[in-house]
Amino acid sequence: MQLSSNQRFLKYGALLFNFIVLIVGPTLLALSLRVLFDPEFTHLFFQDGNYYAGHILVAIGALMTVAGILGCIGTLAENSCLLWMFFASMGVFLIAEITGGVLIYHQQNELQNDVHNSIRVAVERHYGNDVTNNFKLDVIQEGWKCCGTTGYKSWSRSEYGKRPMSRDFIDTGATYVVPKSCCIDQSSSDCERVSFSEGVRGDDQSKVLYQEGCGKKLVDAISTYARYTFVTITIVAIIQIVAMILTVLLAVALRRGDASRFTSRQGLNSSYASAPMLSNAESTDTKRHFNVSSSSVSASRSSLNLEPVIVSKGSSLV
Repeated sequence: MQLSSNQRFLKYGALLFNFIVLIVGPTLLALSLRVLFDPEFTHLFFQDGNYYAGHILVAIGALMTVAGILGCIGTLAENSCLLWMFFASMGVFLIAEITGGVLIYHQQNELQNDVHNSIRVAVERHYGNDVTNNFKLDVIQEGWKCCGTTGYKSWSRSEYGKRPMSRDFIDTGATYVVPKSCCIDQSSSDCERVSFSEGVRGDDQSKVLYQEGCGKKLVDAISTYARYTFVTITIVAIIQIVAMILTVLLAVALRRGDASRFTSRQGLNSSYASAPMLSNAESTDTKRHFNVSSSSVSASRSSLNLEPVIVSKGSSLV
């Protein structure tokens, strides 16, 4: 199909934004897979094995990738059916993204409280009694470089920190121990002391233990991720809206072009069909008129024929 300049602009504009959607889809898929399978994120965002959010992110990333492929192929092939499928898919994703953004905004405080309480319960009640919980909390403390709920002193209120110690350790002023995952350098002798042999003594442990609590650090991280999420959703939504507008305009233009070509063919066929056709009577009259004309012409020719004149040698015409 020969495209006009406006149609070419729509085509290449739609192709550009559809290609951007095609890039965003696999990127979202990769990030969601990391969130789903990276222990540092899994234990932070998916409490009690609730992975539904991660699976939803994977599904959205995969479907957006497929939609981007449909949009690019439909644009290159100038296939209005594929373009309308891409438009419908982008509409569904746009509604889902807006809904998710609103939910995240309204549940942000609740999520922060849940994370803070989860860390507190893990520190005070479960650490040392549950191998799975030990692993989760160690991953968080090592990965985020934090210790306890509000700081390393949170372990003084934990069952793990209050485990029985000998009289010698109590006399040194040690009141509680902390996990090795709280240590800045887990291979140092100071880490061995505060986590096992002697316990925490004194208030200045800035060179041995992480000072910031995991509860506050994770809540701050959630706030940061929420802001990034809002910005990302806004950018992706703008890209999707532009891609949808260009795609639907291109689809309409292609359909109008098909309709105009069909109308032209119909008009041409109609012109042939509407050419003046002679009826039987008219045909007979025409033939009769032609015969009469032929006879007249023959008669004229006969009247013009002259007798041959023979001129003998030596004679002359007067």
